[in-house]
Amino acid sequence: MNGTSDQRIPAGVHGTSGRLILGHFDPATWLTLAAIILSMLAVAYAARGATAIGVICFMYAGLCDLFDGVVARCKPRSRVQAEFGRQIDSIADMAAFGVAPVMIALHLGLTSASAIPAMVFYACCAALRLAYFNVHGTSGDGERRFYAGVPVTYAALVFPIVLLFAAAPNELPAAWMMQACFWVLGALFVLRIRVPKPTGIFYVIFPLVAVVLTVLWSLRI
Repeated sequence: MNGTSDQRIPAGVHGTSGRLILGHFDPATWLTLAAIILSMLAVAYAARGATAIGVICFMYAGLCDLFDGVVARCKPRSRVQAEFGRQIDSIADMAAFGVAPVMIALHLGLTSASAIPAMVFYACCAALRLAYFNVHGTSGDGERRFYAGVPVTYAALVFPIVLLFAAAPNELPAAWMMQACFWVLGALFVLRIRVPKPTGIFYVIFPLVAVVLTVLWSLRI
């Protein structure tokens, strides 16, 4: 059915006719893909027991996502390229900040009967938020100074901090801290609360916090 639909679309409408690989590739897209790669590395390292390296990778996935929008605005893009960028950004966010934290927690031993619902709730709320943003969040986006709800990218800052105090999530009270984090952060994704958009100073603060957390986590390697 998809193949039939593509045949009815005139050549060149997608802006990729004649290319071997589907998609629109620019520096912002590569930065978005880097966030996916780093989040996958985070899960892989957590599975191998290298939690500190995994958490560091997860933080820098957040930095990639933070700056891909900045990079995208540095170069004029067509309407199709801009829409492709929004779509791949949401897909990357779901993988990097919706699924990866759950996988990391599972590999750390957070598998109790009370923990699973918390992680399911978190992942579902992340998906709901990103789907809502795809439908409603791009209209007039440049003029808006606030997000509706907490962006899922903020998980890249919250979880590394929480995990500093919950090095063994399979043991109490660390497990409670992790579960509470999933419940609270998931709810903040979908609650209609106003969250200020990052401004110039934020793009300095977040990297500095990431550097400090990198040092703290490096001590555990």
